[in-house]
Parts: sequence; C-alpha cells; structure tokens
Amino acid sequence: MTEQANGPDPAVADRDARVQAVMHQSIIVLAACALGLTVLGVIMVYSAITPGAYQDAGNGGSFRSAGFQTVYAVLGVIAGVVTAIFPLQFYRRYWKWILAAGVLLQVLVFTPLGVAVAGNRNWVALGPVRFQPSEFLKLALIVGLAATVVTVKKPRATEWREIVHEWRWPFFITLLALGSVLAGFDMGTAIIVAMIAVAVLWLGGLSGRFFGVITLLAVLAGALLVAMSPSRLARIGDYFSTLFTMPKGPDPSQADYALWAFGSGGLGGSGLGTGVQKWPGNMAEAQTDFIFAVVGEELGFFGCLVVVLMVLGIGWALLRIARAHPHRFARLLCGGVAVWLCGQALVNMLVVTGLLPVFGVPLPFMSQGGSSVIACLVAVGVALSCALSVPGVRESFRRSPRLASRVRSVVPEEA
Repeated sequence: MTEQANGPDPAVADRDARVQAVMHQSIIVLAACALGLTVLGVIMVYSAITPGAYQDAGNGGSFRSAGFQTVYAVLGVIAGVVTAIFPLQFYRRYWKWILAAGVLLQVLVFTPLGVAVAGNRNWVALGPVRFQPSEFLKLALIVGLAATVVTVKKPRATEWREIVHEWRWPFFITLLALGSVLAGFDMGTAIIVAMIAVAVLWLGGLSGRFFGVITLLAVLAGALLVAMSPSRLARIGDYFSTLFTMPKGPDPSQADYALWAFGSGGLGGSGLGTGVQKWPGNMAEAQTDFIFAVVGEELGFFGCLVVVLMVLGIGWALLRIARAHPHRFARLLCGGVAVWLCGQALVNMLVVTGLLPVFGVPLPFMSQGGSSVIACLVAVGVALSCALSVPGVRESFRRSPRLASRVRSVVPEEA
C-alpha cells in the first residue's frame, strides 16, 4: 500500500493548515480593527456634540444622542456576535428571506412611516426611533448577489444575449436594490450600492466588456439625477469652483471648515474635545458625515493615520478571507463586504478632504447613527461566520487556552 493510503496526504494537510492560519489571523485583525473604530467613533461623537450640548444647556441640552450612540454600538457588537455564530450555510440557504427583508425595510420609506431629510426620503420613524433601511439593504444586496452569482453556469459568457440570460438574477437584484434607493433620491447611498454591485459582479467573473456599458449608463443616469436637483447642481458647482482654491473666509462652505480643521490639527492635534470647527455655526454634520474632520483637528495627522490603518486592516483581513476561503459563496460575500466598508470609508474621506463633492455618506463604524454602526458590525459578523466555517478554525480558538496551559505546565516558574 502507498503512504497516501495509510493516512492523509501531507500536501493537503499542509494546505488546510495554512488556510486555517489565515482565517485565524484574519478573524483577530478584523474583530480588533472593527471594535477599535467603533470605540473611537463613540469617543469622537461625544466630543463632536459637546459644543451643541453646552450651548443648549439652558434648554435641557444634553449628551443624549451620544448616549444613544453608545447603546447602538453595544447592540451592534451583540448583533455581530450573533451573526458570526450562525453557520455560513444559513446565509446561503435563506438569502431570499434576507434580501426580501432588506427590500421591504427600504420600501417603508415610501409609506407614512418614511421621513425625508435634506430632500432625501431615506429614513423610517417608529415613534422616537429613526433608522435608515438602506444601510441594511447593502448587506442584503451582498448576500443576494453572492448567492445568485455562484449559480451562474457560464460566468465568462461574451455574447450579449447569453450574458443577459446567465446573469439575469444578479442583474434583477441589483436593479431592485438600486431602484429602491434612487426612488428616495438618496444619491450618496446609491453610489455605494452601485459600487458594491459592480464589485461582486466583477469578482463573480462577469465579462469585462459589459462594464463599459454599465459605466456609460451610470454616468448618464448620474448626470440626469444631478440635473434634476438644484441642491445637487449647487454642490457640484461649488466643488468645481473651489477645487483648486484655498478655503475662503467671507463665506466658507462645509468643506472649507473641514479643511481648516485638518490644517489646524497638525501632527498631534489640538487635543481631544478642544476642536473649534465643530462648534454650531461652523462645520455642519460634524458628528455624522464629517466626523473624520473632527479626528483631524483634535487628534491630528497621527489620529487620522490610526483610523486609516484600522480601515486598511479591515480590508486586508476581509480580502485574505476572500482569497483563501474554499467556498466561492464565502469569497464573494467577504469581497462584497470589503468593498462596502473600505470603499465607503474611502469615499467619505475624499468628501471630507474636499477631493469629492459633498454628499451624505457616513464613515463606517464611526459616524453617529445607529443604522450605520449596527449594519457595519453585522456585516463584520457575517464575514467572521465565513472564516469560522472553514474546518478546524473554530477548534483552533478552543485549543489556544489549552495550549497555553500546557506551555505553563512545562515551563518552570521562576522562584
């Protein structure tokens, strides 16, 4: 009998061990960076709302909204742990229900429960509680696309008729999600949804020639939507008129205040809680979409660098899981989550630093808003579920304490 017949193939065992090591390391990095950004986000939200709470102290102003952010962060961590416990096959089997739930939540914005903010109908109010369904729709879209893309029999088809036939379900899901968001005139979220869909379709093997047509249609649709909205036209006009100029003093814009915040922060920042540009009357939405500018002013370049490195750590961990995972569904799932979290963070940072026009996109894990932080942490939980589904990974975490105890029993303690 051969040696292979007497036991497992050493090459296969070595490959499985490497995959387990990748998953183990990626889980630790992903969880640590997500928690780090969430905790820092709560701290910066408290700092950003301090001036408003102080000025409104006579009218009962308080840190209530920041307290809610702490509660949302805790709920998000709990939800992330729960979603990580669910097996990967749960998401593969029940993807239709997950997608339907995401779409139905988004449809609620068009009911009497829907609330319009700054011309965008993208919020739902249930009594005193408001949430943004599109944040959960992003994850539902990723799960739905991953589940349908893996069923495509000819992903590299090049004929138009064959492409449309093979990819009809991923296309339908994309149009359903994108259309429901655009119907509420939320262009910022629509850009993120489109970015997620394009990434998952590309990772799934859709022919490259198709993306040229998609890009052309997206540019035309975006130009039409901008032309239909005077506020969007004004934002685009302000962006191009100030793109190559210094922040102006007489009539500063939101982007100007953000640039002043970064400039005054220097390397080490002015100190936590001491920022000036976040005060009411200066930078609007300091605790939400422009929280990164508060970090720049109060924690300086090094604080911003820490945020960027943690975002990169999340992307690095997700892409490692996506590359090494043995199941294609999990690879697409983690790839989509990576593009969502890191892509949205990049877009937010480009907006805050004046390199893109201003539109409402929160910084994942950090911006104030329960919907955003909970949805991001749930997405991390789903990615952790993918990594934990690899045989031997869960056991590797259980073995670690026993291994440490064995080491302590072998190594003699010093007198």
